[in-house]
Amino acid sequence: MNRLVRHLAFALAALGLVSSPALAADFHEIKAAASPAGGAWYVGMGAIGKAISSKHPEIDVAIFPGGGLANPLHVDMGRSDFGIAAHAVIVAAGKGIEPFKKPAENLQSMLNLHDSTLMHFIVNKKSGITSLQQIKDRKMPVRISLSHTAGNSYLFSKWILEEYGISQKDITSWGGKIYTPSTSDAADMMKNGQLDIMVWIGPGEAFIVQDMMNSVDLDILPVDENVIKAVGEKYGLQRDVIPASFYGGKFGKDIVTVSASTELMINKNVSEDIAYKMVKAMCEKRDDIVIASPFWKSFMPEKAGQGLALPLHPGAAKYYKEKGWL
Repeated sequence: MNRLVRHLAFALAALGLVSSPALAADFHEIKAAASPAGGAWYVGMGAIGKAISSKHPEIDVAIFPGGGLANPLHVDMGRSDFGIAAHAVIVAAGKGIEPFKKPAENLQSMLNLHDSTLMHFIVNKKSGITSLQQIKDRKMPVRISLSHTAGNSYLFSKWILEEYGISQKDITSWGGKIYTPSTSDAADMMKNGQLDIMVWIGPGEAFIVQDMMNSVDLDILPVDENVIKAVGEKYGLQRDVIPASFYGGKFGKDIVTVSASTELMINKNVSEDIAYKMVKAMCEKRDDIVIASPFWKSFMPEKAGQGLALPLHPGAAKYYKEKGWL
């Protein structure tokens, strides 16, 4: 039964024109917080919704546009029943630390996709910048794009720079400038010589870096190990590397950086039965999800309940225990 027919049946039942107590009792509409329409997470959450509904036709998943920093609030407040966000953002929501004002009360973890979104501090070599510590030591007037303020690039780079002792106020007081454009606009600014540093986070090799390399001599700055340890302890960011093989071997070595895996979180008031069915469907339909969203090829059901930001929802825990994965 498709969604239109199902809703028509409910409307008729409400009017007393048909009798369908079983249908009314069994049907559940679940709201999912994704990303702006057309974004990678929106596509991925669509695939997840399809996997759930194909396995359980009585569960209708409605995908809503959202954002990496807004989704924990949507789910915590019940505007969405479940949603997607970076591990570190869910950690911050659970603790009630920047950018959140208080700890989330209704969030629980659901599933870890174990993907690797790599932080890039991309620098124009003409700037003479060879390390992030150098910016602090020399009080360099850098022109830096932190990406839009509602995104992970902005938040994670802010956390990292602050561990170096570099605040946004410091940058402007040293004569630098902070920009928060879209990724494509930042790339244009870099190509036009308007930026010294551009920050980007995402899975795999960034097309935007490959494109800029045709116009600008670039480098990617590593993150110091002590800084990685600090942001790991505070926010759950993980040590990772941009492999030497990336970008045609342009940079000649592995570049130490941080990454954040992607997780699904759920409102604790979702019933145990529904959460169980959702997680079971996602794990059993893993291959279908990955075909639609190849950036989640790291999703391994047997590890989906591990390394999560928050305690597991009882329904999710029930499934993982049943499979012997917890």
